[in-house]
Amino acid sequence: MTMELLQTPDQAQLDPTAPAAQDAATAPDQTPAYQTMSAQELVDHLAVLLQQEELPERKLVESIRGQFIRRRERLDPTDKAGNEAFEVQELRLEGLLSTFREHDKKRQEALEQLYAENKVKKEALLQRFEELFKSNEEGAEFGSLYATFTAIRDEWNALGQLDPKDAAVLNKRFYELRDQFYDLKAINDDLRQLDFKKNLDAKQAILEELRQLDEVKDTIAAYRRLQELTAQWHELGPVSKELRAEINGEFKQLSTALHKRHQEFHDLRKASEEENLQAKERLCLQVEELLSSAPLSSHSAFNKAVEQIKSLQEEWRKIGRAPRKDNESIYQRFRAGIDAFFRRRNEFFKANHEHNEEILKKKRELIERAAALKDSTAWEETTEALKALQKEWQELGSVSQKYSQKIWEEFRASFDHFFERKKKEAPRKDKSYSEARKNLAVKREIIRELTAINEGEEPENLRELLNSYNERWKEAGAVPYKEREAINAAYRDLLDALHGKLRRHREERRLSGYSASLDNLEGKGSTLQTEHARMQRHLDRLRGELQTYESNLTRLNVSSKSGSSLLSEIERKRDALIADIHLVEQKLALLVEKERQSEVTE
Repeated sequence: MTMELLQTPDQAQLDPTAPAAQDAATAPDQTPAYQTMSAQELVDHLAVLLQQEELPERKLVESIRGQFIRRRERLDPTDKAGNEAFEVQELRLEGLLSTFREHDKKRQEALEQLYAENKVKKEALLQRFEELFKSNEEGAEFGSLYATFTAIRDEWNALGQLDPKDAAVLNKRFYELRDQFYDLKAINDDLRQLDFKKNLDAKQAILEELRQLDEVKDTIAAYRRLQELTAQWHELGPVSKELRAEINGEFKQLSTALHKRHQEFHDLRKASEEENLQAKERLCLQVEELLSSAPLSSHSAFNKAVEQIKSLQEEWRKIGRAPRKDNESIYQRFRAGIDAFFRRRNEFFKANHEHNEEILKKKRELIERAAALKDSTAWEETTEALKALQKEWQELGSVSQKYSQKIWEEFRASFDHFFERKKKEAPRKDKSYSEARKNLAVKREIIRELTAINEGEEPENLRELLNSYNERWKEAGAVPYKEREAINAAYRDLLDALHGKLRRHREERRLSGYSASLDNLEGKGSTLQTEHARMQRHLDRLRGELQTYESNLTRLNVSSKSGSSLLSEIERKRDALIADIHLVEQKLALLVEKERQSEVTE
């Protein structure tokens, strides 16, 4: 929904209240009260104004409408409730604006009617004025002529406003006739001199005030008073002929000087506002460059940048206004840069906090694993296992200082406990080695049995068998350290192969079920297209996740040894993703075929 402007260009020309200069009135959009109002308060305020006896001015209504539009521009697109509430107020506002336009049109029509009536009346007065001179030529008594003149002058001054395009012409003719009348040879000297003296006193008072205006520091206020005094000057009649040139010359000199002062003030202010705009543009660039070029990847970097932002904000506050046409847009640009910086800062702190929390979680898991080993009697194997845990601990990186010392002491306590026991209680190596060899034999038997299953026909209860073998493997216990990596690798390879068979069967079942579900959509072209788009988005997301895992694997392969538990976990998730991608690609192929068939039948 859009809200049209309240006045057309033609209507604006008819507005006699339009300011003569930019500084003649405060802009409506600068009304402090309206800037603090909510959208509903603005609409309520307009409703109250329209209920008053006197219709508000267009500028005031435009100011309210402008502030309302600004509230709409600041709406959060994700705030559904807020947007719906705003739409209600927007409908109210449109209704009120429509009512105002109707009343304003009537007001304008009435004003134009008044202009027309006043023009007719003043043209009639000018006709009477011109006939007055004819009466003088015919020898009429000056006293009656002067009384008629006074009546014409009073009626002229009492009449209301004229259309500006008519006022200049009619007033000029009236002043010419008035001056001619005062210059009539047959005018009564006493009356003429009295009038001249009265006009002289009034004009000298105006000149004195004009001289004092030069001392007024407020240039805008002085200029407004100059306009008022100029209007009074032209309304006054002439002075005696011998003083006329002198007093008019002084008026012109004083008013010209004040006009020049006002123009110089305007020029200086305009230049100052342009300088302010350039200064604000430089600050905007600094904020934008800070976002684009600064390495904001640490707490210290962000803290330093915050100080820079604060300094830029303080500098902004010291700069004056920019030109009116640019003031709002340059502020919004600066505000957008500041907001973008703090959003990025908040996102970094959130992500960093989450990263630290993840590391803390993993280190606590290592603490638990170390605690589970501290009472072990498999001295050599446990020693190696603890060394591996210590390496994992170091590779994880640091956590926040709040937890760093505490969790290290908890982790270290299990090491100290185990190695103290090892010094005092460690039995001969032969006994522990013998047990480890027995465990190795058990695990080799498990490998043999799994190999037979893998090479033969797939049992119906394969999943249950794999779960049982996994329990047997865990119960078998530790093997000699030198044999551990090879036996574990062989076990993982067999599990991967057997789980692959399970996945293939699962894929076949899922594809069969998906094909059946597509049959229910056959003939519904738009529905098939929607499903196609959904599956494509799902595939794109899976491929993005796969790329992330591949990138992580690259970094881990550089910094970690083969066989690392973290590396193995990521490889497992990667392989699962590859299987999911393959399944989705097969579903998309089925979907494309269904779409083709649907197009043929149509």
